[in-house]
Amino acid sequence: MVFTTSDYFPFLLRQFHRETGWDECNSYATFCRASKAILDFAVPYGLSVSTGRSVGSHLSSQLVFSMVPSTASSVGYLAASRPLFALRPRPATEPDAAALAAPPDPQPAPPTLSDILDSPATAALGSRPARQWWQQQAQDARDSQSLVQHIRAGMWRCNWGPAPCAGQPADARGPQTFAGEYLMVAQMYPSLASITGSYTVRRTAVSEVTVSGVSVAGAQPDVQLVAQHATNQHRWSSEATFGTSGRLFGLRGQYNFGDVAALDAAARAYHHGSRTDVRRVLGEKAHGRLSVGSEVYYGAQDSSGGMSVGVRYRYDVPLLLELTCVANPLMGHVSLAWTQQLRERVCAAARYDFNAFSLSSELAVGAEWQLDPNSLAKVRWSNSQGLRCLLDTRLSSMVLSVGLELRGGAGAGASPATQSGIGRLVRSFGLQFQWFL
Repeated sequence: MVFTTSDYFPFLLRQFHRETGWDECNSYATFCRASKAILDFAVPYGLSVSTGRSVGSHLSSQLVFSMVPSTASSVGYLAASRPLFALRPRPATEPDAAALAAPPDPQPAPPTLSDILDSPATAALGSRPARQWWQQQAQDARDSQSLVQHIRAGMWRCNWGPAPCAGQPADARGPQTFAGEYLMVAQMYPSLASITGSYTVRRTAVSEVTVSGVSVAGAQPDVQLVAQHATNQHRWSSEATFGTSGRLFGLRGQYNFGDVAALDAAARAYHHGSRTDVRRVLGEKAHGRLSVGSEVYYGAQDSSGGMSVGVRYRYDVPLLLELTCVANPLMGHVSLAWTQQLRERVCAAARYDFNAFSLSSELAVGAEWQLDPNSLAKVRWSNSQGLRCLLDTRLSSMVLSVGLELRGGAGAGASPATQSGIGRLVRSFGLQFQWFL
C-alpha cells in the first residue's frame, strides 16, 4: 500500500520555516536538495484528488482521495502558531515610483498580505525603508499568485528572503527570536487503519525539536516514534535523531567555509535589493561557498550502522551552480551531482552513482522549465529507470499535475507473458487535481 501525498502540507512546512527565518538549505539532510528536486521528483499514480484550505488563521485541513486501490487516501489537519498562507488575487495595480519613494503611512498600514503572512519583514516595518517594505509585499503577492512556482518550481533554490536569517545577532534579527513557534500535523489513513503526525517547536532562534510518529491499529498494533533536535547556525548545523524502530540513533552535521554571513547578505541583496544593490553584488564576483558534511547512524536492535560524507560547492549569484560529492565508505557507494541554472526559468541537473563493490552504476539527467508563471514542466531520464515527465499547471485555485513514466528499456521490469503492447513501454500514468481554497 502506498501513501498518497499532496503538496499542501509540505508547502506549509516550508512556509513555516521561511516565516521563522529557518534556513532549510543549511542542513546535511538537504545537502543534495538541488539535484534531487530535478532528478527525483514524484509523478502522480492513477487518479487522485486533494483539497487544502485554511479553516482558520492558524488551522489548515487537507483531504486526499485516490481512485487506485493500491494507494491510500487520507484526511489531515495542520495547526501553526502563526498564519502561513492564503490565496489572494493579483493586485489590480502596483505601486508606482512615487509610492515607493514615499514613507510608509503609519495611520493605518495599506491593505496587503501582512494580515495573512506575519513575516519578520513586516514585523520590522517601522525600521525599514519604504522601498524594501513594498518589495516584501510584492514578493508575498507573487507567492500567492504564482502558486505552481511556489509549490513545485524552484525547489532547488535557497529562499533568500529580505529578512535576516536565524543565527544572526539579536540586534540584526529584530525583536523576534521565534522561540515557542510551533507547527503540528496529523493525518489519518482509514484504509490502513493508521495515523501519522508530527510536532515541530522552535526552542530558540537557532534550534528546533521535531517529534513524529505513526500508529497502526489492527491485529498487530504498532507505534513508532522519531525525535530530532536540530541546530541551524550560519557557520554550521547539526541534527541528533532517535527512532524507536530498531532503536536507531543518528547524528548529522554540516560546516560552511568562508564568510557565510556576507554571502547570505549578498544573495538577499541580489534577489530583493535595488538595482544599485544588484550592481554592487555582481561587481564583487565572490559568491561561491564550500560546505562539508557527514552523518553516522547506529541501530542497537540489529547492531548495524552506517555513515556518509559529502562535499558541496554552491554558487548562488547571478545563476545557480552546485556541485556535490557524497560517499558511503561502508557500502562502497559514490554519488556525483551537478546542477546549474541555465536561464532564469530553466535549470538542469545530472548525477552519476557508482558502487565499488558491485561495480554497478547509474546515470541520470533532468531539467526543469517554467513555461510561464502558471505552468511548469519537468523531465528526467536514467539508464535504469527510464524516462519520467511531469507537467503542472494552475487553473484558478486548482493545480493540475500530469505524470508519465516510461520503462528503462524494451520491456524492462515487465514480463512478456503479462505485458503486451503499450504496457511494455509505459510504467505508469497519472493525474492529480489539487484545490487550494
